[in-house]
Amino acid sequence: MAARVLIVDDEKTFRVAAQAGLAAEGHEVRTAASGGEGLAAAREFAPDVVVLDRNLPDADGLSVLARLREEGGDDAPLVVMATAYGEIENAVQALKAGAIDYLTKPIQLNALVVTIEKALDARRLRRRAAGLSVTSRRRLERGFCAGSSAAMRAVLELVEKVAASPDTTVLVEGETGTGKQLVAHLVHVKTTGRRDAPFVELNCAAIPETLLESELFGFERGAFTDAKRAKPGLLEEAEGGTLFLDEVGDMPLATQAKLLKVLETQVFRRLGGTRDLGTDVRFVAATHRDLAAEVRAGRFRLDLFHRLDVFRITIPPLRERPEDVVPLARFFLTDLAARAGKAISGLAPATERRLGAYAFPGNVRELRNVIERAVVLEDGAVLGEGSVILRGERGAAPGTGAAPPGSDGPPPSLAEVERAYLEGLLQRAGGNKSQVARWMGVSYPTVQKKIADYGLEAGRATGDGEPSGS
Repeated sequence: MAARVLIVDDEKTFRVAAQAGLAAEGHEVRTAASGGEGLAAAREFAPDVVVLDRNLPDADGLSVLARLREEGGDDAPLVVMATAYGEIENAVQALKAGAIDYLTKPIQLNALVVTIEKALDARRLRRRAAGLSVTSRRRLERGFCAGSSAAMRAVLELVEKVAASPDTTVLVEGETGTGKQLVAHLVHVKTTGRRDAPFVELNCAAIPETLLESELFGFERGAFTDAKRAKPGLLEEAEGGTLFLDEVGDMPLATQAKLLKVLETQVFRRLGGTRDLGTDVRFVAATHRDLAAEVRAGRFRLDLFHRLDVFRITIPPLRERPEDVVPLARFFLTDLAARAGKAISGLAPATERRLGAYAFPGNVRELRNVIERAVVLEDGAVLGEGSVILRGERGAAPGTGAAPPGSDGPPPSLAEVERAYLEGLLQRAGGNKSQVARWMGVSYPTVQKKIADYGLEAGRATGDGEPSGS
């Protein structure tokens, strides 16, 4: 794998020989003769690997290593420390400080090549570990597969088929909340040759247009005002794995044209860059929009639509497969009750009937949120229907102030139910709006606005706990 390598060493002979030898191996190489030059080159060049001399004329290599790690953050380069023969203590110090390996001088070219390859392999393994970390979500994916309807069996059959074709572009369609992200993830983890590499997601609707291209393609130092150092984009982060373009129907037309070129050529450039970079990723795109209609309206490129629409998977809404509701609810209950530390053994028969009769306009996501709220509210050994609050219905949990199912008298308005529900959750959360937002499955600003709209602000100042954005 070709990489960017920076040689920081005050010996000119070594720099020249190393640059020629590594360039012959396909690497892009730059050199620096001092710590200061090395740091400046790293900011501009964004190397993958730095070969760093421990004894530099203007700095100790350990201090340069610390700066590289501090300035690079999560994108810091791998560092191979070069030490004088016999200075084993220095090598140990370098490894403790974050170097990935060390070489003793005089350095042989073949040893340098092998060590850099080992460092790059280690980086790939780290990225694969990041990809494998998503396996912690496979249990939720199994929950997505808990439905046994013919419609879902057909979806899973399509997933299995396309998983056998690791380069085929996939377009996942479905209403909001049907589980498009989980289908994309399932395609990834079932694809041999890609499952051990990263699964990287880009939500095209959640990122401002001005930042979308820099997130996708990365940028070089100086590409724009705040580009103090180069940064790889998600195309590079997903190398070997899957790049999931969620809500691709919201991608701006200018970015669509650049994405089309990547799909056609597997080549791209960072913003402000002059060098073509290759990419090896599977593209999975998802949208809740009708892309054909978006094409007719002039909001989506026809050529990009055809490039994405190679293998289409359409997820049916939950209302079209009601036989999946109870199995999914049971799965979510098992998972969420365990997380909450509650011994809730199952769903009461009345709860199952009530859930099965509801249309779930918010699909699987709404069902999960309903069960999560019910788990929070339930104090018994089984999940009773009194703890289940469904959008637009009269039912509310005990303590919310709304009439339960079957109560006499005129039904309360939806606003009254929501106000009572919100007030009850605020009481249970001790006024912590962040917790209320999590229970309701909405954003923190939405909770703030509803509290203000319903005049519930008084006495809620304590325990506010605004979220950090996660």
